[in-house]
Amino acid sequence: MPAAVPVLNAVRDAATGLDRITVPAVAGAPERTILVNPAPPPAAPSDTASPPPSVPVTPVHTGTEIKPVETITVTTTPAADIGGLQDFIYWRPDAAGTGVEPIYVILSSPYGETNAKGKYSGRDYNSDKAGGPIQDLDWKTATIDREGVDKVKLHTGRFAESDANKIMIDRLEKILNGEMQPTDTDKRFYTHEIRELERYRNLGIKDGIIPDNQGDVWNNTHTATLEDYKINERNEPLYTPDAIQAAEEQAKREYL
Repeated sequence: MPAAVPVLNAVRDAATGLDRITVPAVAGAPERTILVNPAPPPAAPSDTASPPPSVPVTPVHTGTEIKPVETITVTTTPAADIGGLQDFIYWRPDAAGTGVEPIYVILSSPYGETNAKGKYSGRDYNSDKAGGPIQDLDWKTATIDREGVDKVKLHTGRFAESDANKIMIDRLEKILNGEMQPTDTDKRFYTHEIRELERYRNLGIKDGIIPDNQGDVWNNTHTATLEDYKINERNEPLYTPDAIQAAEEQAKREYL
């Protein structure tokens, strides 16, 4: 196993009992958060007052003659050269509950075949299946109106129920009603969802429909839309901090 494989710490969430592992980003794969449900060690059997079965005596191994190797041959496999591979080691309690054991994990990409990397987003995607070429768009000049908000609702409605999307859409409604002023994050979310809807339509995907290859489609259109608006989500997020927190809490609930 390559020495470059990181050993990551699992942080226990006192509220949920889950272990949280943050896997750093690598070329072609964003940072990921893994939730692990640690299994408790088996409980000790109750005392039945019966004597335990006798344990067979293990014969003593007397050993054998050791012949030292004069020349050590090291063979390097190409496995360590795989680009975009996210793997790590973490420690967990062993089955006996008396110690710990290392677990090696490899994460696979859910986004299918890619042929390009976004200049601004840093994400890998398939530019031939993104719903058209990259355009030069500016989210800063956006004006939030009813037609646009309805498009945001239409597009996000095709996905699984999302607490984060609910918060962002509620913000858009308040902006329409004059209850608050739009922030840069609101404008980025608003323009992104509308443009992503256009890309879905360009691919021939009907409104409200989830394609069979949803992971591929979403990644390609999402990344291309980030490129349209020259956005890197790390520096210019599409969601407010409370929406991001709501998404994390939803993920915990659904994991349990």
